[in-house]
Amino acid sequence: MSTMKVIYRLEELAVEYPSPILTIGNFDGVHLGHQILMSDIVARAVKIGGTPAVLTFHPHPLQVLAPNNAPLQIQTLRQKLATIESLGIRLVVVIPFDMQLAQIEARDFAILALCEKIRPKEIYVGPNFAFGHRRSGSFNLLKEIGEEKGFWVGKVHQVQFRGNRVSSTSIRQALLSGQVGLARRLLNRPYELEGSVVHGTGLGTKIGIPTANLKSPNDLIPRRGIYATLITIEGRKYESVTNVGVRPTVAGGDAAVLGIETHILDFDRDIYGKDAALEFLFRLRDEKRFSGIDALVQQIHKDIANSRRYFHHLRRRC
Repeated sequence: MSTMKVIYRLEELAVEYPSPILTIGNFDGVHLGHQILMSDIVARAVKIGGTPAVLTFHPHPLQVLAPNNAPLQIQTLRQKLATIESLGIRLVVVIPFDMQLAQIEARDFAILALCEKIRPKEIYVGPNFAFGHRRSGSFNLLKEIGEEKGFWVGKVHQVQFRGNRVSSTSIRQALLSGQVGLARRLLNRPYELEGSVVHGTGLGTKIGIPTANLKSPNDLIPRRGIYATLITIEGRKYESVTNVGVRPTVAGGDAAVLGIETHILDFDRDIYGKDAALEFLFRLRDEKRFSGIDALVQQIHKDIANSRRYFHHLRRRC
């Protein structure tokens, strides 16, 4: 399969990407609904000999227009592009979103960016699609322009889970409330943080339970608590248990800095400075303050045992 091409300037588009079958959106998280849409794009492109393509924006428009109201992003741009590539998309156009772009009227954007640069054969959009200055451009406007300029425009149906629409908002709510299992179903994969392993206080090593401290660029960190996790280092996954929190027993509680500490089961290697990815599978408990180090260590051993039981049952189901 061809490697996906990512371009950040419309002027870089080349003729080697004929008849784009395009979808447009922010695609925050590339969740189950996005995945079904992009899989349909790929299937359609294969059928007519076109190029499955995605047009997206970075940063999220609200991060420019109303930073205080901007949603926490579910993925970094790197994660988003990797997920899109895994779905078989061959071309992604990432348009830098700024105040100048925000002022472009919907019809002008459609003509200048779509018709003159990308030249799509077909465009498919989601049920809440809007574009252009103040989101004034609708599906009907895009369809009207398509009829004028010679491309077809279609709307996809909402994807639901247990009677509710799958959305980036519902995934954010699930993660912020600690429901990583629900988030996993809506994303069709475990929620993942990426980052690098950095030095911590060294307490874990002192008490015989060493941890890898993850420094992550991700916006959205799941609710404070203890989780069964998988950590990927140098291409290999390891079973683990992770604390997301402020270490109230040893660090003074809520005033402390939020940390992501992972104890890797049956693992003894120096991984400082290594890149890592952390997948959240199951929430074990809330973070809480203990009477002292001995009580904390006792609970950590219980958390490790519960995590082992979770992975044992997980392997039996597979």
